[in-house]
Amino acid sequence: MLQTMADDVANLERGIEQLKTSQQQMARDNAKAIEQVGASQEQMARDNAKAIEQLKASQEQIARDNAKGAEQLKATREQMANLVANVSKQNLQPKPTAPPSRPIATPTRKPAPTRSSPQAGARP
Repeated sequence: MLQTMADDVANLERGIEQLKTSQQQMARDNAKAIEQVGASQEQMARDNAKAIEQLKASQEQIARDNAKGAEQLKATREQMANLVANVSKQNLQPKPTAPPSRPIATPTRKPAPTRSSPQAGARP
């Protein structure tokens, strides 16, 4: 019976050693997993920061584009207002009437050639 107890104790010691080894392996695996999770979180934080910067840059560009578009729209409206004002002024000005008519020139008549007497036409 003493031998059986010694065998049982030896088996228990081997079991305890196996448990210790398993525990150590689990601790290493957990530490590695925690390290990987930490690295993933850090990468996600970097990616998020980069995405936030890109988003901010896009929003700033959109704001600049909107401001430029608003300026162009304002300039176009001003041009249209000026055109409408000019057309309105032209419509309000009295329309010139037909140019004053010139007196119709009557053709000047040349005096009729005077007939000379038959005696004046004779030559001596």
